[in-house]
Amino acid sequence: MRFICIKCNKETNIYKVKFTSIDNKLVCKDAYCCSQYMDQVLTDEYKGMPDIHRDADDTQHSNPMREWDKFKSDNAEKP
Repeated sequence: MRFICIKCNKETNIYKVKFTSIDNKLVCKDAYCCSQYMDQVLTDEYKGMPDIHRDADDTQHSNPMREWDKFKSDNAEKP
């Protein structure tokens, strides 16, 4: 990924990027210059955060409350 400093126009390429959230913005801690985080240069290789696509059959595990409710109803004491 390429990053550029807004103040001095220095560019840097970073192969392994670790993003962190600072002030509700994702920044790369390794891309730091002139007392601020550098901006990412969007290229054809990388155009932002990837999309995660799941099949309709694969969404069952994403609702833990449904699993908890099913567990409670299956294990409730019967009068």
